Amino acid sequence: MSSPVRMSAAIVLLVATLSHAADGDPVAGKRKTLTCNACHGQSGFKSMPKLGGQSAAYMIAALRAYKEDKRAHATMRDVAHALSEKDIADLAAYYAAVPKIVGETTATAPSGTERCATCHGADGAQPSAPDVALIAGQSAGYLDQTLREYKSGIRPHPVMQEQVRELSDAQIAELVAWYAAQKGLSVK
Repeated sequence: MSSPVRMSAAIVLLVATLSHAADGDPVAGKRKTLTCNACHGQSGFKSMPKLGGQSAAYMIAALRAYKEDKRAHATMRDVAHALSEKDIADLAAYYAAVPKIVGETTATAPSGTERCATCHGADGAQPSAPDVALIAGQSAGYLDQTLREYKSGIRPHPVMQEQVRELSDAQIAELVAWYAAQKGLSVK
């Protein structure tokens, strides 16, 4: 598939994702979070991602990836398989409506953040596209696990795999600590 055709397909997918996000009902989504809260509603779970404040488009893309077996987490795949498209849109609308924690960037950014900034924003709080993850304030354990999964190839994403390929364990630890300390996502 040529690059312009791939770009057109990506635009169509993004528009479709955004239109489903607009169809979501945050009130209905909040009622549907009971299963989600068993894990994601607990602030003490080390490698559990925070969802509050994540964009609807990203949430839809992530849940669809689990539903289509493109992400490997067995529990999330089971949960996603049970969700209808309306459930996914409602959950995405709810999590997107949760206010982000806002504030100033904490400390000086470590080297390596420039490779993240193009897509996730300078402090991880301004993604370049709606379906790119907000990483500011994300749990350190989850960020660490995710970067290592991209690096090992367990989690497929060509751009992310390329970005983390050359990172050392120490660099990953620095990036994880810095992004986790930023203001952004919340446990909801």
